[in-house]
Amino acid sequence: MLKPIDVILFATDLTPGCQQAYEFAVAMAIRNKALLYVLYIIEEMPESIEGRFRGLIGKHQWQDLMQTKKDDIHKSLTGKRLSSQVLEEIQHFCEKVGMDEDSCAFHSREVIISAGDIAETIIKNAEENECDIIVLGAQKGMLSKNSIGSSIKSVLKLSPIPVTVVPAAVK
Repeated sequence: MLKPIDVILFATDLTPGCQQAYEFAVAMAIRNKALLYVLYIIEEMPESIEGRFRGLIGKHQWQDLMQTKKDDIHKSLTGKRLSSQVLEEIQHFCEKVGMDEDSCAFHSREVIISAGDIAETIIKNAEENECDIIVLGAQKGMLSKNSIGSSIKSVLKLSPIPVTVVPAAVK
């Protein structure tokens, strides 16, 4: 028997190709009355490059720069929409797919900003937050409609829980 989906991890790189995967993750959270974690990973620079930048601009300015980047990412992930607008969009979505109000409870969305290797950080956050599924978005490919990169392949290999890869919208 399949385990119920109570906690979902959606990992994004904030590119337009992830929009369809985000919509899928929200729809899954609504249908399952699940908690949705939205994860953005700041890929770590090699120590030698980071050390050079830190040396050029100074330790405190480097820390300020990194904090500003995290704040900007957090704003992008949480959106600038009012909560009433988000609730209206969720209600409209529920009506569109024929779900009643009780079935359409969207518990919450938590934002996580982390640093490290992409695949390892996704797996680590999924385990720490006791997620039941990971949702990732494929990117538009140059030669084919969608492309699955090495990070997604690594997550598929390492993950002890189901992983769903949602193709980017092809226009």
